[in-house]
Amino acid sequence: MIGTIDAPTLESAGDRLYQTGYFPISIEEEKASTSLNLQEVWKRFKKVKLEELVVFSQQLSTLYKAGLPLLTGLRSLMEQTENKKFKEVLEEVQMQIERGSTLHSAMAKHPDVFSTVYINMIRAGETSGMLNESLDRFVTLADRELRTRQKVRETTRYPKIVILSLVIAFGVLMTFVIPRFAQVFAQFKTPLPLPTRIMIEINEIFQTYWYLILGMLFGIPILLKRYLQMENGRYLWDRLKMRIPLFGPLFLIIALSRFAYTFVILYRSGIPILQILEITSTTLNNIPLSQSIEEVARKIKEGRRLADAMRETGRFTPLVIQMVSVGESSGTLDEMLMRVTEYYDLEVENAIKKMSTYIEPILTVFLGVAVLFVALAVFLPWWNMASLFK
Repeated sequence: MIGTIDAPTLESAGDRLYQTGYFPISIEEEKASTSLNLQEVWKRFKKVKLEELVVFSQQLSTLYKAGLPLLTGLRSLMEQTENKKFKEVLEEVQMQIERGSTLHSAMAKHPDVFSTVYINMIRAGETSGMLNESLDRFVTLADRELRTRQKVRETTRYPKIVILSLVIAFGVLMTFVIPRFAQVFAQFKTPLPLPTRIMIEINEIFQTYWYLILGMLFGIPILLKRYLQMENGRYLWDRLKMRIPLFGPLFLIIALSRFAYTFVILYRSGIPILQILEITSTTLNNIPLSQSIEEVARKIKEGRRLADAMRETGRFTPLVIQMVSVGESSGTLDEMLMRVTEYYDLEVENAIKKMSTYIEPILTVFLGVAVLFVALAVFLPWWNMASLFK
């Protein structure tokens, strides 16, 4: 009997056939079709959102507390999952566990879905027998991350709308309005006002080099994004954004707050400090700070204290160093770092509120200046011609 079955790997295809009662003699991978499969293309770009992972962790923790076997809980959650990619990943995890693998090692084979922090917290929970607590801690960590993202979105939503509206309005003026006015003004030999001449010159540039302008508008962001995805580009950008006046300290305390909170969650899960530093260095979206954390880990291996190693890097604020020093001396490192997190979270919240109050009047002034310039460019020539006719 010859047939086909959908599976991500040959090994998983054999497992599925065994579960359905078939014993295959040979399994071969089907050659890819030359025609474009839209479902396969869409599946490659489909991702598992952090929100979906949070819901999965909450449900798995609840089922685990209720006393259900791990495989039964995974099978139940897999059937309820609507994301096809996540469903396939959970099916692979389930089959790996049935073959004797642990949960964290099965999840580690899917790094695009389960992060390093998640996998290590699951491993700590399995080792200590408190998997539900590890899942609950990850949910707390992820909820905090989602709240931070929401605050940033809310702060930047208004500027994005204003800037997009200005770009659209400017494009309509350059495409439809200014060319008509230029034809009308060309019939008169009266000198045009400076704003009008500037608008006409901009219109001529648009009309002549529109393809270059469009190429720059779409090409530069793509090239910049690819450059920032490279290690050198990310390093330069991370260093630059921490030196921006007013915003640089905010980026730093956001990164330090995330580091401190992740450190506390992993520390309370029973993970050793050196491993915690290794994990946090890979999860921070700040390469200079990640390199400093790696340097701290090397100094600790040499026998240095955590606070002294942090002080020597020059990246950590005096508050973090002082709290870590007190925590090491009193044996309350997690409590001291949690206080750092709470303090910096309050600082970030206040800074975001201040940014919101500053951004709105600045954008209002900018919008007013832009509208005034366009109004002068359009109406001043008519006033001049009206006076000429008189």
